[in-house]
Amino acid sequence: MLEIVDSHVHIWDLDVLTLPWLAACPAIAQRISMDDVLRAYGRQKDVDFKGAVYVEVDCDAACREREDEYINSLHHPYILNTIARAPHLCRTMRLPLDIAGVREPLHIDSSPQGRCLEPDFIEGLETLAAHDLIFESCNRVEELEDLYQAALQVPQAKIVINHCGNVQVLTADYKRAMQHLASLPNVYCKVSGFATEDKQFVQSLLDFITTTFDHSRLLYASNFPVVKLYSSFDAHLACLRDYFGDDKDFFSKNAKKLYKINTPQLFASVIKLRPEKAAYYEHLHANPFPGVNEVIRQCGITAYQIYRRGAYLFSIMEYSGDDYEYDMAKMAASDITRRWWQETDPCQTRIEGAGKNEWWSDMELVYDLNRSNPMSEVLTK
Repeated sequence: MLEIVDSHVHIWDLDVLTLPWLAACPAIAQRISMDDVLRAYGRQKDVDFKGAVYVEVDCDAACREREDEYINSLHHPYILNTIARAPHLCRTMRLPLDIAGVREPLHIDSSPQGRCLEPDFIEGLETLAAHDLIFESCNRVEELEDLYQAALQVPQAKIVINHCGNVQVLTADYKRAMQHLASLPNVYCKVSGFATEDKQFVQSLLDFITTTFDHSRLLYASNFPVVKLYSSFDAHLACLRDYFGDDKDFFSKNAKKLYKINTPQLFASVIKLRPEKAAYYEHLHANPFPGVNEVIRQCGITAYQIYRRGAYLFSIMEYSGDDYEYDMAKMAASDITRRWWQETDPCQTRIEGAGKNEWWSDMELVYDLNRSNPMSEVLTK
């Protein structure tokens, strides 16, 4: 059974929202609901559909706040997170609560050429990064290089390229821009947006995307129901299942981590530091091997700190994946991680009383300021 988290779906109620662009798209110019999405996945064999990320629908400017209210009012269990509309990316843009990020469409006629290089756009990326929010980028192909230049200025920003960059021809310029973007550790790519009838193009595109982007930064996306304008939902999903197999990371786990669909878990642990290795250990962590931090993030770890007190090291780790053993096994299988551990492990030694299979020893939580305590409430009454 293939678990699927769809990173890109649209729904709308035309009694609530006005979508001028639908006038040119009669095939989908009707109410689209999450029930339609569920029916599409219900037709598939061996699929366990967990839900989807809702992406803004480029509605008329007069009803953009209404779009936020409409989606939030649904309280639909299969809407796992939301990408809201940013009318104009800038430092003072409106950011609704409880969203994963925003999208300012850069591919539409009203978006000026070079928009993502404007100073207020860069400031908007900085604001999103400061709030740990994603920018979803739907670009004209010829402006993908501009996006790369913008991303270079805000390397901490998480950027998701929609629909493989809206490519129709694999030109040298397109490949160069995507290679530049893929070189940045916080840039992701949704594998969607292509016509499935052209088998040769699809094969070439998927071969290029999968050899350019790290596998952990590729996301399955249906683009429902817009996919009907250039393919079909069934054909698109079948195409990707044929190519990727039933890959857990591609079809669900990468999206769960990026869009924070899982409830984060905190792990605290302790180990001893060999005194004669202390300076070398601190040097290693001040200058981690290239790729070490990226593997840590790929394995669902969104925050990780190590503190030292004399001969002891204490770590606090936030894990946002959905399968800890799976991700830790993936980390242990990484060549760069094994090389890193060959250097760091000799600097450490287990604490007294550590369990037989423990290296770092787990610590037990005894107090949390932000966790309610029902007994405390009883005692104060």
